[in-house]
Amino acid sequence: MNFKYLNAFFVTNDKNLIEKTRKNRDKFKNLYILNEQNFINTYLNINLAIDIIVIDLDIFLNTDLDNILSFKSSQQFLFLASKRQIYLKFLNKFNGGNSAVLFKPIKFSAIIDNISLLILNQAKSSLNLVNLTKNLEIDIEKQRIFLNKNEIFLTPMLHKLLILLSQNLGKLVTFEMLETFVYENNTTNRVIIQNLVGNLKRKFQLNIKNIYAKGYVLEKFD
Repeated sequence: MNFKYLNAFFVTNDKNLIEKTRKNRDKFKNLYILNEQNFINTYLNINLAIDIIVIDLDIFLNTDLDNILSFKSSQQFLFLASKRQIYLKFLNKFNGGNSAVLFKPIKFSAIIDNISLLILNQAKSSLNLVNLTKNLEIDIEKQRIFLNKNEIFLTPMLHKLLILLSQNLGKLVTFEMLETFVYENNTTNRVIIQNLVGNLKRKFQLNIKNIYAKGYVLEKFD
């Protein structure tokens, strides 16, 4: 996975981890490998928003993050530790920021996976999600769709159809509305519309009701 939009700090003295991090540098927009001596000062003086900080607690246990958290209380962290006791000791004085922890030995792929989850959770926390089914969610305002917590992208026609139905949950969407919004007033017929609605309904098991000769209603998910 690539994080071409992501600025990241890796704070460690572990030579093996540093080597693996360097090999994955091209996955990030900017990736900085730091140690406990230069980490805090670099963070406070860098002219960039740092999206994720990966910290090796084995070298960082006796340094606190108050300066960072006072600067950015929502800063996200991924902690690495060799023992659970090390993490719990650190956690007692840690107050702020979304975080996760991995215990050594650690595959770099696990670090990447956890960064993905943290970033996704942060993105979703700013979304106003509505459940259309147990597994399908949508942010109507931002027009973003999530299936099983992962963002998905539909064909333009299906996307416009789902947005229109979602904007009118529990309300009638007429054939005229479909022609205007989905087909942008291009020539179409009801058979084509019925096929498109049927495809969407089957794809996500949506509760779409056919209102004879009028249009469709996407029922709210309970």
